[in-house]
Amino acid sequence: MTEEQKPAKRSYVKVTKNLMLDIAEQMAEGKSLKAICRTEGMPEYHAITRAVTRNAEFYDIYREGRVRQAEYYFDLIDELASDPLPTQKEDGTPYDARWLNAEVTRRKTRIEALKWALSRVQPYGIRDKKDDAPQQSSITISWAGGDVAVTGKE
Repeated sequence: MTEEQKPAKRSYVKVTKNLMLDIAEQMAEGKSLKAICRTEGMPEYHAITRAVTRNAEFYDIYREGRVRQAEYYFDLIDELASDPLPTQKEDGTPYDARWLNAEVTRRKTRIEALKWALSRVQPYGIRDKKDDAPQQSSITISWAGGDVAVTGKE
């Protein structure tokens, strides 16, 4: 790795409650934690994840940010799926069929990735309560007496 390729050394940034609240807000606006951590004045990724695992209050803030991020993803999926494809470029020339097919494929891929992320970060709904999760239901069929006798005619 050359000197130009090496990432710049960053100064230490302490993870505080206010910083975690800011990070949660940015996640709720759809930003990834990696993108947030690349921003000037933010701690490194591993500093956030370490703080979240060690501090229950930070975890709660982080978890809320992730749940709200999932809501953002839901809306983004809706937009990607329902927005019409563009018909022409900025200069007025029409898009060709290959470009439109590539755009459809790009949207499908993005939607699939967002669906996976959505299910991972928000398994229990926006309130993040297990009580709100869809419950498994089962049906039991029984007959009077509890016996089942099957006979066949010869």
